[in-house]
This record gives sequence, structure tokens and C-alpha cells, in this order.
Amino acid sequence: MQERIETVALEVPFAVSIDGAFCDVLSCTPRDLEDLAFGYAFAKGVVKGPEDVAGIVVSELGECYGADVHLREGLRLNRGAPLGSSREATRTKGSLAALPPYFPAHMVHLPDGEPFARQAVWRAAEGLAARQRMHRETGATHAAAFVDRTGGFVCMREDVGRHNAVDKLVGALSRAGVDPRDGFAYLSSRCALELVNKLARFGVALVATVSAPTSAVLDYAVEANVTLAAFARGNRFTVYTHPERIS
Repeated sequence: MQERIETVALEVPFAVSIDGAFCDVLSCTPRDLEDLAFGYAFAKGVVKGPEDVAGIVVSELGECYGADVHLREGLRLNRGAPLGSSREATRTKGSLAALPPYFPAHMVHLPDGEPFARQAVWRAAEGLAARQRMHRETGATHAAAFVDRTGGFVCMREDVGRHNAVDKLVGALSRAGVDPRDGFAYLSSRCALELVNKLARFGVALVATVSAPTSAVLDYAVEANVTLAAFARGNRFTVYTHPERIS
């Protein structure tokens, strides 16, 4: 038996409020918290862009953290309904009543666009590990990255929670004014339905992941016109939906 010093990932409570109204407590890595608070508000349908936010105040109380998202003048949180309960839709056929019950409330249908080179996905898969500093040190974090059409990394966020990592990424991209059509997302986690939905609502049409999708996320991606490239490791990946977006 040998003693050694290990680096452990921080995981702390993070309370999110909107205009002073408490919303939720997340368990997260305590960094990029403004991005996380914005991404949470976006994922819940409270804000659509940085123009809806007047400011974000992050506070620290011992080992706990909090953030209050202040909405722009004229925009108010509906305190009588649960966050995310509204149903938004843009679609080309059918009706929301016909959708399976596991479809997210915020359904979208993304437009077609210029296809992505498969080499860009390969470069993203090859380059992620070198950028995952927290994962290298702890082995306990997920990463969500936005990659341009050449495979270059534009932005990456890490967190102990995969949903937090995506919320942080969407928050960072939206606050920086990045056009989601200029690249794609690469996730170190499983190709989960809610993660793809969050990215699609932001406008990301191609989502590449290290691991596999489920039947629910495939059904969603077909309806939302999102390309899923799973098992993206090294110089290979499997395209499950809308392969026309990969050249």
C-alpha cells in the first residue's frame, strides 16, 4: 500500500435566482458561474439572448455560491408557472400533440446550411483531451466545446455535470455573440436528449459526441433537423441523423 496525493474535482451548491426569485440549486464546479447562470436561464426559456439580461451578480457564501440573473426592463419572470413549462415550436409538419411524450418542451426545427467537412470532426476529437485540464487532473469532469468549421476550438467549458458544461458553453457563446452556424458542438459525454435540445435551441445544427445516442435523441434529431455524429473518437465517427450535413 502506498500513500499519494490526489487532485479531487470541486463540487459545490450553486443557487440560481432570477430577479430575486429563487429558481433552483445546482451542483457544479465553481467556475464560469456567470455563463452557467445565463445558460440555465436560456435553457429554461426565460431569456433568448444577452439583450434580455441586464446583469448577473455572483456571490459566494463560504463553500456555497449563488447567482441572480437580472432581466432587462420590461421582461418579467412568470412566477406562477414552473420554469420550462411553456411550449415553443417551429416545425414543418405534424403537430406537437403527435410528438412522443419525452420530447422536450422547447422543440425547434433548424434550417439547412452549408455542410461540414468530416476532417473538422476528426480534429475536434483529436484535440479535446489536450484541452481538458480539469479532467486530466481529476478524471471527474465533462467537457462541452464549440468548434469552428476547420476543427479549431472556439470555446470550451468543463464541469462535474454534463448538463452544466453545456449550459456554461451556451452561456459563454451567447454572451460573446458567437453565431452557432459558424461551427458545431463536441461533447465528451453521452449523446443525451436534453443536451442536444439545449444546443439545438441555441442554433447548433451538428452535435458530435464521444459516446452513443439513445432512440429518444435520434427521434428528436430527425424532427429538429440536427445532425448527430456519435462515437467521434480519433479519425472515425458514426452519423445517425441528417448525414447530408457532413461533406
